[in-house]
Amino acid sequence: MIQTVISQHNLEFRVKFQAWLFIKTSRPLGWFIGPLVFLLGLTAFGMLITPFAVFQLILLSVPYCILLYGTNDMYDYEADKLNPRKSVPDAVEMETEFFPFVRKVSIVVTILLITSAVITLNPTNIFTIGLLLFFSYFYSAPPLRFKERPPLDSVSNGILYFYAPVLLGASYGATLVDIPVQAYFITACVMGIHSFSTIMDYTADKQVGDRTFAVVFGKRMASLFTVTVFTIAYFFSGFQGMIVGYFLVFCAVLAGIIIARPSEKLAKYFFYSIGVGFGVVAVLEVLRYLAFFY
Repeated sequence: MIQTVISQHNLEFRVKFQAWLFIKTSRPLGWFIGPLVFLLGLTAFGMLITPFAVFQLILLSVPYCILLYGTNDMYDYEADKLNPRKSVPDAVEMETEFFPFVRKVSIVVTILLITSAVITLNPTNIFTIGLLLFFSYFYSAPPLRFKERPPLDSVSNGILYFYAPVLLGASYGATLVDIPVQAYFITACVMGIHSFSTIMDYTADKQVGDRTFAVVFGKRMASLFTVTVFTIAYFFSGFQGMIVGYFLVFCAVLAGIIIARPSEKLAKYFFYSIGVGFGVVAVLEVLRYLAFFY
């Protein structure tokens, strides 16, 4: 009887822990980034939200997050064990047991993404899915492993978090040559956001040997890069007087403060503020386009 109770308790623990691993691996905040940016590209060109567009939008949420972040977790596993911010006590064996599931899901998602692109017979859509999958894998995986090749780590993030999903949405009403220059400026800004994000983990990353942007170039240089791209985007993208323009100024000011005071704790709060601001601005832009076209 006692052994039965213990077995049931262990089973419940494993189920709960695996559920936690699924959430941890897929990064809940990431569930919304890809679909939101996809919608931004879709609505910017006045396209209808068709069932097939919805299918690709769904793929960019939880399924794609398992592929992207699961791959990252597998190849960062040894370093994460040494990082007190990321490691989980007594979870080593169970976390490795979760990797086969991640691989299977990643393969299925990859097949679905490729198939969805091919069915469209849309060259821009097919190109974008290829771009997305290439950087999703090689950001973490050797031999390229862009994550440890700054500034290619920031370039990869600009492509993964903005350029690829916005281009995928835009592909339903535009081609690659139709994408306005503003999209490239925002992509550069997302690169700057990534470089800024490496400041808050500087000490932990340096201790475990992770060659992030801030570790390689320094905290002030990472922040200076952010200030530079946001300033250039503000003056040359044509966003002055618009909500996007105010957001660019906001980000540049926060990054400028970190140049003067390179505090990892302060950078963490600023990064979260930038993330929330990015989400709010993206939602408002989607609503603006929808109101304009419909």
